[in-house]
Amino acid sequence: MTADPIALVLAGGLGTRMAPSHPGMPKPLVEVGGVSLLELAFRRLIAAGVADVRVAVRHGAADVAAHAEELASLGSVRLEILAEDEPLGTIGAAWELRGEHRTVLALNGDLLSGIDLAAFLARHRERRADLSIATHDEHRRLKLGEVLVGPDDRVIDYLEKPVKTYRISSGTYLLEPSVLALLERREWLGFPTLAQRAIRAGLHVLEDFHAEPWLDVNDADDLALARDMLARDPAAFGVALDRIRGR
Repeated sequence: MTADPIALVLAGGLGTRMAPSHPGMPKPLVEVGGVSLLELAFRRLIAAGVADVRVAVRHGAADVAAHAEELASLGSVRLEILAEDEPLGTIGAAWELRGEHRTVLALNGDLLSGIDLAAFLARHRERRADLSIATHDEHRRLKLGEVLVGPDDRVIDYLEKPVKTYRISSGTYLLEPSVLALLERREWLGFPTLAQRAIRAGLHVLEDFHAEPWLDVNDADDLALARDMLARDPAAFGVALDRIRGR
């Protein structure tokens, strides 16, 4: 597909884990250094030249929609709010875009991410992917010792609290109409289920690995880390230095 893409910002989550520090606040409206997570998403889209943005809302829908309308003025953005009268999961809102016959750039509206969206789109189209999934590595130290066992129950190594590396989805995707056609009805749909449908259908499903700064902001500790990341390099997230509070 060569037409301009549509962005689908998924901003309907309840944000349960953030509730203790931000009771009643929709997670996309939580601020990092004075900048909302939703604004960070909009700034990345505008920097990538994406001018058609749909925002899926549910929890705190009126507040999130009002903030999105303010953010649309940051660039020449055509904005449409997709209100979910019932939960649609992490990708169910894409049902509303099936008739557009355009590439959809879907991203979670509550992430701190430095992914270059324009480069992501260019690679997706160059490789003629049906579905591209942005990925990165996460490193986790186990709390227990790992026993490595070979044939005949022979212990071949014993690792004390090893660090494991996992390839993780970055909550940012590019979907072609061939993928949207797999949405069978307006339903609750998690993105992993849609990815599995695409794989089983034999579509061209590719990862797009990156090493950019990225953080899923879920609680007060994550928020503190996000503030530090943004203060160190605001340009990586599309924000001018003078916009950051608490530097």
